Amino acid sequence: MEHQQWLTINYSLPKEPSRARVSVWRKLKKSGAVILGQSVWFLPMNDNNEAFFQKISAEINQNGGESYIMRMIPQNESTSERIVAAFNQARDEEYVELLEQCDYLLCELEKESGYGKFTFAELEENEDEFQKLTDWYQKICERDFHGAPLHPTAEEKLGQCREKLETFSSEVYQRSYDKIQ
Repeated sequence: MEHQQWLTINYSLPKEPSRARVSVWRKLKKSGAVILGQSVWFLPMNDNNEAFFQKISAEINQNGGESYIMRMIPQNESTSERIVAAFNQARDEEYVELLEQCDYLLCELEKESGYGKFTFAELEENEDEFQKLTDWYQKICERDFHGAPLHPTAEEKLGQCREKLETFSSEVYQRSYDKIQ
């Protein structure tokens, strides 16, 4: 069986200034890369990821560090499975956070409905929160290279938020409309 190819970047940066290390770390995390060893980060092999690692490498070098970009092909299925599992674990950690925030929005909508607080201000606040969750979900999906186990759960929970928000919105509209009748 042919194993997936991976790009790796191994780097070192001076301890000071710490902003350079933090900047590189943040960019690697945002890209969906996972760390599998001391400053050894992995991404699936493709042109975009290769260009990204080249850009990170340049930033490392500009800040007095050293970096090495390599292609890696696992020699056995077990290694491939462990790498994919590391990617899925990283994405599931993000999905867990997203699910918690979705639950918070659902509770907020339930609470406001229970109080009869069907105002445009509440609707707008909850729509903004839903948009943040939707944007966040899209970012996670973009770096979910292998279909992490919690992806379908997150998609379903976001759908529940959408439905609850639509119901809330309809109630706000109806009550607003009834006031002018």
